[in-house]
Parts: sequence; structure tokens; C-alpha cells
Amino acid sequence: MRVRSEILLIAATVAFLNPFVGRAGGQTSGSPSRPQRPPAARAQRESELVERMKATRAGFEKLLAAYEEQFRSQSAELARRRKLYDNGEVSRSFVIAAERDVADTRAHIIEVQQWIFEDDLVLEEALAREEILRSPALALGGYAESKTLIRFNGGAKWSLADSSKIEKFFFGRFARALPVSARGQTSAHTRMGFDHHDAMDVAVHPDSDEGRALMEYLRQAGIPFIAFRGRMAGSATGAHIHVGKPSFRTASQ
Repeated sequence: MRVRSEILLIAATVAFLNPFVGRAGGQTSGSPSRPQRPPAARAQRESELVERMKATRAGFEKLLAAYEEQFRSQSAELARRRKLYDNGEVSRSFVIAAERDVADTRAHIIEVQQWIFEDDLVLEEALAREEILRSPALALGGYAESKTLIRFNGGAKWSLADSSKIEKFFFGRFARALPVSARGQTSAHTRMGFDHHDAMDVAVHPDSDEGRALMEYLRQAGIPFIAFRGRMAGSATGAHIHVGKPSFRTASQ
């Protein structure tokens, strides 16, 4: 009961910090447009959003730890009940109830892990945004590389409807599915005010064999991309390749 109470308390805190914690598909309707904020006010707003998102992510970490503790406790209880059942001391329904508890908690763990993963990717893009804005604009077909970013301004007409071609290439090359971490708009992108409706994030490091092969394919196909090498402290999942045009702020941000 103590672990369950901790989980409920942490979940309530995360929900307060993050109104999108329900994550029902991550889709939201567009907000009415409003005048652009002055640069100073916009920078302050962006800083506040990043800090709030970091706080939400920290809450997810605590929630994950609580679920993992609950999972260990429930797994031990399941083992105990199975032993009792094998000895003929309890009914099968007693074991089934424990199995259901373990399965439910495992599902929660996977869900929260996905939330953390999504937030890491979007935070990486948010932290790199200023570098992109400071960098010279790329001409059509232009390519630029730094210690943290690789950019390509391809001229192909790209949309998410074309993603199957990339998936087919990747599977044919590496015999596994393309590790898509975000397809279109997600709640994490919405919270940061990023327009990601026609973009796709792929969870591969740009300096890996898979990352280099994917970027070479995208360049040959003329598909624009930004590759993030990952620089967020405490995160190992920030590195990824964003396929499509940069997902900068929506008009309402």
C-alpha cells in the first residue's frame, strides 16, 4: 500500500506539471494564432518551457522508480502464490489476480519509459534550437555539420506519407524495423510549441553505422533532415535524426 500511495502522489504531481500526461495519442487541435512575442519575451517563454519540461521529466523518473519497486514486490508475491498453488493450498484465481497486477504494472513501466524517451528527444531539439537559429541559413541542397548537429536542406517534397520508403530502405539494409520514436505531432512537441505534424524522429545516433546509412539515403533522396548528436546532461536518448523540415515554434508560441 505504501508503494501504491507513493505512485498516486507522484502521478498527481506529474499531472500538475504536465497537463498532457494522459497522452491520448498525443494529438491536439491547433490554437488560434496570436501576435508573435518580442524576442526577449519569446526567449523567456522558451526557457520557462524547457525548465517545466525538465521538471516533468524528473517526475516521470520518480514515477518510474516507484512502479519498478511495485513490480518487484508484486513479482515476489506472484512467485509466493504460485508456490502455494503448486502445493494445493490456494485456488488458481488467487494466482491469476497476482498475474494481473504484475502485467498492469509492467504496462505502466513501459508507458512511463516511453514518456521519458519522447521528452528526451524533444528537449534535445529545444536545447539545439538556438544553435540552429544562429547558424547561416542553408541554401537548397545545402549541408552543414557541427559537433552537435548535422543539417541537410533537401529539396524533395517530403510528407509523412513518404515514410514507408525510408522504412523499406532501412529494413532492407539492417533487417530490422526503422526505430521511429515520433511520427507527426506528439504531446511532448505540443508542450514545447513545436510544429512536428509533418516530421518524423528516428532513434538512431547519427554517428552510428545505421545513422550514417540513413543520412546518406536521405541526402540521395533529397529529403531534408536534422541530426542531433545528443548533448543533454543525464540523458542517453537525446541523439536522433529528425526527418523533415525543422519543427520550430507554432504561430501561437
